[in-house]
Amino acid sequence: MTPVKSGSMRNQRLYALLAFAGASPFVACAVLPWFGLASLPIIGPLDLLANAYGLAIIAFLAGTHWSYQLQDASRTPFNLFITSNLVFLAAFFAFVIAELRSALLVEVLAFLYLLYVDFRLRQVDLIEASYFRVRSIATSLACASLLIIAFGS
Repeated sequence: MTPVKSGSMRNQRLYALLAFAGASPFVACAVLPWFGLASLPIIGPLDLLANAYGLAIIAFLAGTHWSYQLQDASRTPFNLFITSNLVFLAAFFAFVIAELRSALLVEVLAFLYLLYVDFRLRQVDLIEASYFRVRSIATSLACASLLIIAFGS
């Protein structure tokens, strides 16, 4: 279920908790190497983990945009089926083809574009201000972490 005009304080708190929990692996992957932990047993290098996790989160966010398109296509600022697919595909092909730093930078651009889409959805009142505020903070954490990972080594 997407956070659209619910008005429920409980839903807002739950979404904030989930959004920050979702951003925390990015932060961990950026910070743990400063403490000498650049890889996790069985899982592998944290920079690669952040890259794969970022791709999964981009797919999830693009999917939430599909729900807005399905819910009220007449109010969406553009066709979210097409734009969200293009953003995901760009991140996916960067993940598969590009070197790690470039793939991480493409993910940063993807996150920023998906946040821009949410900004536009907020303008047409499809999402609540509190949802957009939380998304902005979580996206900032994710992007800052990805930039630290990309340029930290």
